[in-house]
Amino acid sequence: MGSYVIAFEKDAGSVKDIEITEVDIDNFIRAKGAIFSAIRTMINSLDFDVSMIDDVYVAGGIGSGINMRNAVNIGMFPDIPLEKFHYIGNSSLTGSYLMLLSTEAEKKTYELAANMTYMELSTVPTYMDEFVGACFIPHTDTGMFPDVMNDLQNRK
Repeated sequence: MGSYVIAFEKDAGSVKDIEITEVDIDNFIRAKGAIFSAIRTMINSLDFDVSMIDDVYVAGGIGSGINMRNAVNIGMFPDIPLEKFHYIGNSSLTGSYLMLLSTEAEKKTYELAANMTYMELSTVPTYMDEFVGACFIPHTDTGMFPDVMNDLQNRK
């Protein structure tokens, strides 16, 4: 299997080289594709477009070290202003604590749950097309990324 050494063991202070493999890249591409295609599928199901997004909350491990500009550039997130992205940490743990400690937070949790709609992405006919298109860098529909494409043109 092919790999690229990011840091040799002696430089990394590790017991082995730090490397990225073809499998790592494939897993990353699939995760990126799944994130973007889920966003697109949900937006389309509501007959919305990305201009209607006010805020994007990124939670969990993925957001802790992510560069939002790069995530938009590779097509992981929609091409919207960066100030709309907010990293909120471990939201499930924080929410659990709040629900245990606050009656008001518990009521709000039940209110939110009652207003949610569950969507099984695999049953949406267009989801797989969205997923396949999102598994490319750049996305197969560069028209969804006007700011990214404009930045690329200005670099030339």
